[in-house]
Amino acid sequence: MDENQIAGLIAVAVSEAKRNYHGDTSAAISNLHPLREDFSPEEVSMESLNADWSGAFAYHCAKLAGLRLPPRYPDPRVRSGFQRVQAWREYAMLHKIRLWHSPAEPLCPGDFVIFRLAEDRPELIGIVLAVEGDTMELAVGNYHNHSAVVERPIDGLISGFVRLP
Repeated sequence: MDENQIAGLIAVAVSEAKRNYHGDTSAAISNLHPLREDFSPEEVSMESLNADWSGAFAYHCAKLAGLRLPPRYPDPRVRSGFQRVQAWREYAMLHKIRLWHSPAEPLCPGDFVIFRLAEDRPELIGIVLAVEGDTMELAVGNYHNHSAVVERPIDGLISGFVRLP
């Protein structure tokens, strides 16, 4: 991505994170319908999205920023649509242009960082907004069941990251 695309992605990600998307809560019914519209009803139900939606949030932001990714990458090695975090990793690992980066490499604004929260399984993805020293600012979906702009340490929970061309 060039500087203008990165700036556009960051602006969209901040704006969308501040919309306070959320899954079902004790006080409110899910407002994830805009994220659900990016995928086919046969593949993604509202019920399944309510349980796991950080990948869908990242895809939604990428789509609104004009990045061209299909809802599901047409290769059987990518086992689901981009609503699932694992699809982001599987997609990035397919490409010879090196979209997947190890956690030891430096993060940059516009990267899609994947965190492993249990058993080396990617479970959360966020869009890097800024990096300063050992911390990063991220736009994330499904952070305690809400979208948010958060600050996180750059630490051992990072599985890797996707840097789109």
